[in-house]
Amino acid sequence: MTGGAAKKLLGYGSRPEASAGQGRLPLPDADLTLGNGLRVVVCSAPVVPLVEIRLTVPYAAMAPGEVAHCQLLAELLLRGTAHRSADDHDAALAAHGATLDASADARKITVTGHTMADGLPAVLALLAEAVGGPRLTEEAVAPERERLARRIRLATHQPAALAQHALLRRRYGEERAARWQPTPEQAAACTRDDLARVHARHLGARNAVLVLVGDLEPEETLASVTELFEAWQPGPEGDVPEVPPWFPGGPLRHVDRPGAVQSVIRLAAPALPRTDPGYPALHLAQLVFGGSFASRLVARLREDKGYAYQLGSGVESVPGASTLMVEADTAAEHTVEALAVIREELERMAADPPSAREIDAARSYAAGSTATAMSTPGALASGLANLLHVGVGADWLHNWGPLLDGVSHDQVGEAARRFFRPADFTGVVVADERAVAPLRNGATGEVSL
Repeated sequence: MTGGAAKKLLGYGSRPEASAGQGRLPLPDADLTLGNGLRVVVCSAPVVPLVEIRLTVPYAAMAPGEVAHCQLLAELLLRGTAHRSADDHDAALAAHGATLDASADARKITVTGHTMADGLPAVLALLAEAVGGPRLTEEAVAPERERLARRIRLATHQPAALAQHALLRRRYGEERAARWQPTPEQAAACTRDDLARVHARHLGARNAVLVLVGDLEPEETLASVTELFEAWQPGPEGDVPEVPPWFPGGPLRHVDRPGAVQSVIRLAAPALPRTDPGYPALHLAQLVFGGSFASRLVARLREDKGYAYQLGSGVESVPGASTLMVEADTAAEHTVEALAVIREELERMAADPPSAREIDAARSYAAGSTATAMSTPGALASGLANLLHVGVGADWLHNWGPLLDGVSHDQVGEAARRFFRPADFTGVVVADERAVAPLRNGATGEVSL
């Protein structure tokens, strides 16, 4: 391994036996940071002769249009390079039984894929070539630009997307929402020069994370990654996603959807980031509230009342922050009643804190569902990549069970009282005007929870 790399080997050689005995997810075999800032996490999981590849490049969207430009760059990232046509690039991937796909959201550019184990060095070489110099000719850009603009335009008409965009504005204001939400017009106006600037500014190795999981030899893989990626330029310092600010609770925003037979309800309140020691208690509390099939909200709103056919709660995590989310899709005629039940169940979290039986069930569900969800190399690679992106350690999944075991009944009760107050929630309701009329606050466009 060349100089300038900080290397950390984690349990290599004894990992499988230790984890199997305790029923815990495996520790990564290695965690290395190259001199250019690229972090590489490697986990040997020789289930089948494949290796899963996840590359996450975080970035800060500082102006309207940057997210659309990053999305277009992601579409072009694996469509050929400065030295290789799109057809040649695809043929090289196919020769190794490999696939690579790229995408972007408001905080990161992500490459996801897999390869036959013996083709890993060659596929990593293709990936290194792509991030270093994607093909940005007008011939390549024009069709992808048109497709992206059309896809964004179609998505904006979906009820869930309407709710997501309105909730973003409700939580963080118009200025931040304009920076984080791509529009079809921004995509259609993106030029080759825009893409070149975005590539130079945002697609650097600094703070990027490469996760490799599968049938591999950790030491050989690290040596190969170091050789192939050490020439990747770091990019500007400080290009990291903005930590979303705290936002207040308050009335819900009504988004009118005339004639809609379904109402989409989305509520949000600030919560603890995953890096906070109190996060496991919060997670158990939200599982009791609405995050599992046996939760209070599911039992009351779907099984007892029959008001909602899609609902639940969860914690939405981004680097440095988290949001407690409550979601429900209900028939228009049950909108008012559904909101009333949600409020009652939020209030009950403080008045009637989770019992020992509820907490034990949530603890078993949390540990079991995580182990099941991470049971394949692909899922483990994605899980590690997502968790590393929000700032937790590479050993977080391995230690999740013991963290849950260490949470006391009192800690879950305190999380229930602290984070489930109705007054701390805000949100949106995408619905026909008649569905929310009884809850309207005058002519303000707001409705009461």
